[in-house]
Amino acid sequence: MAEQSKRLHPLKIPFEMWNVLKKEFFLIILLYVLNFGTEKVYMIVLQLIYLLYFVWKVISLTLNWFTYTYHIKEGNIQIKSGLISKSYRTVPLHKIQNVQRRTTVLHKFFHLTSLTFETGMTGDQGSVLFEAISLKEAQRLETEFSSQEIPAVEEDHLEEESLKETGAEQTIHFTPTKRDVLKASFTSLSFLAIIPIVATIYKTLDDFFNLENAEGAVASFLNSWLTITIALIVLVGLAIGFGIISTYVKYGKYEISSDAKRVYIKKGVLDESAFSIQKEKVQAVEITQSLIKRMLGLAEVKLISAGSTGDEKLETNTLYPFLSVDRAHAIIEEILPSYKVERSMHPLSKQAFIVRMLRPSYIWIVVTVAIFIFKPAIWYISLILFVLIYTSRIIDYKNGRYLLHDEFIQFKSGSLETSLFITKRSKVIQIKVERSRLQKRFGLASIETINRSKPVHHTKLQDVSLEYADEFYTWYIDRTKNIQVE
Repeated sequence: MAEQSKRLHPLKIPFEMWNVLKKEFFLIILLYVLNFGTEKVYMIVLQLIYLLYFVWKVISLTLNWFTYTYHIKEGNIQIKSGLISKSYRTVPLHKIQNVQRRTTVLHKFFHLTSLTFETGMTGDQGSVLFEAISLKEAQRLETEFSSQEIPAVEEDHLEEESLKETGAEQTIHFTPTKRDVLKASFTSLSFLAIIPIVATIYKTLDDFFNLENAEGAVASFLNSWLTITIALIVLVGLAIGFGIISTYVKYGKYEISSDAKRVYIKKGVLDESAFSIQKEKVQAVEITQSLIKRMLGLAEVKLISAGSTGDEKLETNTLYPFLSVDRAHAIIEEILPSYKVERSMHPLSKQAFIVRMLRPSYIWIVVTVAIFIFKPAIWYISLILFVLIYTSRIIDYKNGRYLLHDEFIQFKSGSLETSLFITKRSKVIQIKVERSRLQKRFGLASIETINRSKPVHHTKLQDVSLEYADEFYTWYIDRTKNIQVE
């Protein structure tokens, strides 16, 4: 029996109006606060125009809410919208790649949430967003999705076998300890966010009390080493405290778990977000390390999937960004049993180093020409830029690694930030092998993999040996042994 059509919660209207007011906050302050009671004709006209716009916006949002209905029928989400120009949309549940749930403080207050189903389609049709629904309704929709049998268009047999061996129960792989939160607060440099806040407070006080003219008080303050020391200790303490609190709010309730079919990532104390992805939809894994993280032995793991991962700011597809390297590798193998991270990889050849040193830097050439034409006095900028560029190339060369291992391929590259990319042959939809004139002279080539994602994910490694490039090409051609198209 088909269910009746449903609407989103009526509070969607004030939620959207709140977002509009936030975006136009400064305009509203300018029109109605700073120019309150104005007699300027043009300002009165602007106030009336914005008021009419605001009324129209409320009516428009109300009509959009009223005409937007959805229901599930025969394994499809059917959506109808529009008053005069009606729109009909059907999304098969088995096409959904990822599920994302976000519960802001405002949602929590009214026991609501926001649910997004991401498909592998591009454009506006790529996602289905339920901006304001009850927690019970969100759970019902997720249950409807989970109950759908996913037709196997392209199967990876090794992964299928590993899923059969896994139990149906959900296993928690990681939750951050207090030590993890402390380490994350320093690694993320979130404590530095207090600097603009202090600057804003100082500017506000200066507007009221004219601190710059208080020469006597400032001079007296600066002449006291004890006062300066106490002030610095207080400022450092506030910065550290602010960093710990902001990090806890964002990462304090992080949880990575999985069951036989899906990986689940939950995060957030005030604004909560949850992300789930089918294991078979994971196209690749990427382990990144900034310079600070490399110094501390930490890493960030991202799951690259065929569907969109929602708002990039939420980092919903990231397995806790401050995992130790060993733990990061272990978690990948725990949640994706068919994946394996190999520590030993092949370095780039000496020929690759020579090519990277000989390859011209067009940025340096353009900047140098511009300096000597317009500002010869700062010639040293060209020298500094040259050193930075070629130092970066040397570091990138030393970090460059690659490995073909059975069904897997691994690339590692980067200078200040390194990236280790791991994917399976069955998940690669296209490859490229390219050779420049310089590479031909030294027997080298550049190889590239392309994986399904939104946008499509390209991973390139320059200056590998020609023998390895041939092996890479043959490896990809043999992919028919590992996939089955029905």
